[in-house]
Amino acid sequence: MPGGCSRPLLLGCGGIVILLGIAAIVFVVKAKDLLAWTMRELEQQVVAAWPADASAEERSRLDRGFAAALDKIKQGEVEPPALFALQRQLAKAADKSQKKQLTRDDVLDLLSALERVGGLLKPDSEETPAAPSAEPPPPSAAPPPGAST
Repeated sequence: MPGGCSRPLLLGCGGIVILLGIAAIVFVVKAKDLLAWTMRELEQQVVAAWPADASAEERSRLDRGFAAALDKIKQGEVEPPALFALQRQLAKAADKSQKKQLTRDDVLDLLSALERVGGLLKPDSEETPAAPSAEPPPPSAAPPPGAST
């Protein structure tokens, strides 16, 4: 009695592996388009739950921020830390907008992340390495009493 996989099972598993490989390639090729579509949907969600105390200027900044961020994403010119921060803020805004709990502070945080990714806002100066200290070294310890000099 021969052991191992039967031919139909082997062909079926091989077919699934090929389909998964094709799906992975399509996902990688279309990842930017998928992210852009998701961002447009989230923008509509945020606008629908826009807090009453947010200004018209902030609404205008939101439009510019989303447009600039989408352009940078499509061009592939986004720094990973900025993109990660944007994803975190988008998830937070999406969650709060669904619950109708979006606050002005949430909007400002999202605006900051969008403007950073879109190149409208420069990175924080905190991200640059600190300059070395110019303080003099501590004085050496004094000799014990009674020691000769």
